[in-house]
Amino acid sequence: MAKSPLILAALAKAAVPQYDFTQVKGLSAEGSAAFDTALLTSTTGEHYIIRIANTQAAGAEQEVELRALKAFGITDRMRLPFKITNLIGETKDDRGNRALVFEFIYGNPIDINSVGADSHFSNSIAKSIAAIHNLSKLVVEDAHLAAYEPADVVRNRIAELDRIAAAGKVPSILLSRWEAALEDSSLFRFQPTVIHGSLNGDSMLALDNEVTGVLGWSTLKISDPAEDFAWILATGIHELSDSVIDVYRQHHIAVDPGFRQRATLYSELELARWLMHGINKKDHEIIDDAVAMLEVLAEDVATGAVGRLTAAPISVINTFEPEVIEFEVEETEFEIIDLNADDAGVGTGAGYESDATRPIELPQKSENELF
Repeated sequence: MAKSPLILAALAKAAVPQYDFTQVKGLSAEGSAAFDTALLTSTTGEHYIIRIANTQAAGAEQEVELRALKAFGITDRMRLPFKITNLIGETKDDRGNRALVFEFIYGNPIDINSVGADSHFSNSIAKSIAAIHNLSKLVVEDAHLAAYEPADVVRNRIAELDRIAAAGKVPSILLSRWEAALEDSSLFRFQPTVIHGSLNGDSMLALDNEVTGVLGWSTLKISDPAEDFAWILATGIHELSDSVIDVYRQHHIAVDPGFRQRATLYSELELARWLMHGINKKDHEIIDDAVAMLEVLAEDVATGAVGRLTAAPISVINTFEPEVIEFEVEETEFEIIDLNADDAGVGTGAGYESDATRPIELPQKSENELF
């Protein structure tokens, strides 16, 4: 059973005795037992979050996020144009579960479909993603978090596609489309970089058309930068996607030719992931929702409403006979010189959120007074 807000407030006081809290508001999602979460208001008017993991999976996710947050040094945080939370204290409940108190990150979820192309808002999103991708790989490596090369990404996605196909609910035209993309090695010539790994409109927060914070760092890793654009490509708004990628390209140099196609592939696979999530939970409402969206996508693929994921085949067709021109060349004596030119190298460029600092409507002073 979920802990009451008053119990969570008492645990927060034990975790950070130097703080006095005047209000508490429960944030735990109804019917969800993964986390017990509450928003706390201190006597200074500042806000904090307390969170307790109630399942083994939630606890494991929380531990990974803690490692990620601790990996961000002061310099790393200064390089980010937005806030990320800090752990400020912890204690344990009567069952020995860790009760963690975090700084609250102010901001509202982003409705990416309402973001204007070539706007200050879209530019802020692009620059924020670029800032994450420009972080040193040591941030991830020193925290012993996951790192994937292109071959690893392809291998993992193929294994995932096998599980999706085994479910028997995805249209064959989509399975063939995704399989062909994963078999196209030219699409996966990217430079692995630091990525968030689960960016979406809930994990990226904004105020006044400016990104103010990013949540959900349990998926921080070194991998394909296109993964962090899947939620944007999923809108199908080409002008928005173009503008965000263009600004991103100005602030992050390694943007490979297959970037957009991979981001589109990942966005489509998210629909299948949603389906698998519903199947695993035996939630027929989620399953029906996912199947409906997959059927719409299949129809768009069949009609050509969405572009191809694989590189277009190159063909050369000669429709004319070349004219042969004969001309006389005057014989001239000349010397043949063997030149050893220097070689010139050609460079090559390359799930689900937690409640840690979920944005909420701030409580009024009259609700759940503690002291």
